Amino acid sequence: MTITNTVSPALKFGLQLLGLWPGVSYSIIYWSSFMLSMIVMQYFQYLYILNHIKVSELLNLVDSIPLALDYGLTIFKLISLWLHRRVLHEILTAMDNDWRECINVDRQLYVMQMKANISHICCNAILSFNAIATLLYFVGDYIVHIMFLSKDYNDTLRRLPLKAQLPYETQQSPLFEIVFAMLLLHVFLHASAVGIINGLIFTLVLHVGGQIDIICQKFKNTSENTLFSKTSVPSFGMLIERHNRIISASDNIEKLFSFIALMQVLWNTLVICSLGFAFTFFIHNGANVFGLVKSIFGYFGVTIEAFVICFAGEYLSHKGKLIANASYEMMWYDMPSKQSKIIIFIIMRSQKRLTITAGKMTDMSFGAFTSIIKASASYVSVLNAMY
Repeated sequence: MTITNTVSPALKFGLQLLGLWPGVSYSIIYWSSFMLSMIVMQYFQYLYILNHIKVSELLNLVDSIPLALDYGLTIFKLISLWLHRRVLHEILTAMDNDWRECINVDRQLYVMQMKANISHICCNAILSFNAIATLLYFVGDYIVHIMFLSKDYNDTLRRLPLKAQLPYETQQSPLFEIVFAMLLLHVFLHASAVGIINGLIFTLVLHVGGQIDIICQKFKNTSENTLFSKTSVPSFGMLIERHNRIISASDNIEKLFSFIALMQVLWNTLVICSLGFAFTFFIHNGANVFGLVKSIFGYFGVTIEAFVICFAGEYLSHKGKLIANASYEMMWYDMPSKQSKIIIFIIMRSQKRLTITAGKMTDMSFGAFTSIIKASASYVSVLNAMY
């Protein structure tokens, strides 16, 4: 099947369920229903934490805080996307227009299909990884508990996949099985929402990257095939127009994800600190091995979530530099002065970086990701030394 859209079917379906896809009927009902379930679950999670702030319950406390914080981060992300849904709709409409322009040009269509194929693979991989990590994180503890069950087992040993203080007794069958299935479904929906947001970031920056590759090809073709006469001026106008669309798309992506990136950095710091405390606690208190592995899985999950948006910012910034390089590599020195000045303006405009910032305070890049990793490693090291 020929790919004709950068947005994968799975990502499109997820955005429709969240009410964020343009033209979806009753979108506010879809979004409100999901958000209500998230907020209710968040309430029961923090109720559990407040009821277990005891030294004797420290194991349950350190095991429940990271997930509660992660739920809170997802709620903030979804609220931000909903408030900026008009920007998202503008980006998706511009993407459709880009595809319609490229559909009759084989070389451009090839570039777009290659980027779309990568986008689909990345989205499916992110969603699959989230599903597998959720299964291991939430069900693994329960499975291990069943496998090593003692003979004096009773209903009080039953564990739900989510640490939450529900307003009713859930230990007796069949209520326990029903609640277990419902909570497991909810955590899978939460993991899917996280995967959809991360997949959306990948998709948008890959599409912009494809448009930048196309404009770089046009610069190269213009340099090789144009005789530098007055007839070449209109082609420069088309290049400038496409360049402006790329800048506009980058600005919209920045508007859409700036607050999300800021919350990602702040919340990741809190979650990593909580997981670091849990990791240290499990090591020094002889807890079961699976508890230790569980905290490691959680750390990697949070780290990958931060890596996605840092990678997106780095990729967008790197692609933006290619426009300046491609325009500089043209034979502008052999052009008439009126035409060479156009190239100079394009180079000057390309000096402004295309990037994603965290609340317009710092760029999301590999440098920012390295800083997050260094800070978390230092925290765990200090905590381990002081414990």
